[in-house]
Amino acid sequence: MKRIHVPQVNVRYWLAITFASLFGTNLGDYYAHASGLSLQAGLGVLAAIVAVVFLLERRDARPHEVYYWLAILIIRTGATNIADFLNFRAGLPAQLVSGGLVVLLGLLATGMTLLAQRDTSERTRRLPKTGGLYWAAMLTAGVLGTVLGDDVSHALGQGVTAIALGLLLGGMLPLTRWGLASIFAYWATVGVARTAGTAMGDWLAERQGLNLGLPVSMLITGGAFVLILMLWRPREARGNAVASTG
Repeated sequence: MKRIHVPQVNVRYWLAITFASLFGTNLGDYYAHASGLSLQAGLGVLAAIVAVVFLLERRDARPHEVYYWLAILIIRTGATNIADFLNFRAGLPAQLVSGGLVVLLGLLATGMTLLAQRDTSERTRRLPKTGGLYWAAMLTAGVLGTVLGDDVSHALGQGVTAIALGLLLGGMLPLTRWGLASIFAYWATVGVARTAGTAMGDWLAERQGLNLGLPVSMLITGGAFVLILMLWRPREARGNAVASTG
């Protein structure tokens, strides 16, 4: 994606990522049940939609974050469905699935690190370059977060897991604020945000938790996600708005 369409990594970003994960967890479950499509067909539809988003993004020269967050939500929705298949239908051992996803995410992060070292123009950016490796890693982190969130919730309970992972995520955020955010730290934080979002989203919607149901949970998590992006505007956007009225 173009730099003008990519957000800065700050508290606003991590809140949005977390609530996108909550919303994507509920949306992925709802999409799987309501669409009536098979896993392959459902993922095919999501892949077509995200391809259109990337195509439109390439043609748009206006500075905004809409395409980035749309891609995040679509990929998160697909990741939820892939993880549910691996967890509940494929019959693979949970440790094997989680371990394989961690290795894959580490390899993708290593590839991005090597590319960043070769491209000096990217060294000052706080968000890794959003090319193909980035979106493959975002999908992998989403699948990993869903698998881990489900597994830990089943072991400890949804409420305890949601609180514990929320506290862990909050403890990791200073890594980005204090300038310690390597690409590996970024993806570790994304992975925790995805895992916490899975536990929290399921806790809101399912009977073992608050039992609000998917429609109400989607309304709450989706509304919070949109409000974060609309009301907590980036500094650049506020500056441009002031300049345009001056």
